[in-house]
Amino acid sequence: MSHFLLMVAYAALVSVFFALLWRRQPRAQGKLFLQVFFGMVAGGLALAWLVYFFPSGPPAPIP
Repeated sequence: MSHFLLMVAYAALVSVFFALLWRRQPRAQGKLFLQVFFGMVAGGLALAWLVYFFPSGPPAPIP
């Protein structure tokens, strides 16, 4: 499984939970689900894009 697929699955589960917990009408639940879902996926992708520019691992040793 890829990290992206796991992130999307997690966002879907959390979005369903909060939509069912915080809203009573099905239309409002759907709207909140989409807002939370796309917010989490877009936020995760934006954060991944920002972190991409930082080097990974320790710095190279000085010869």
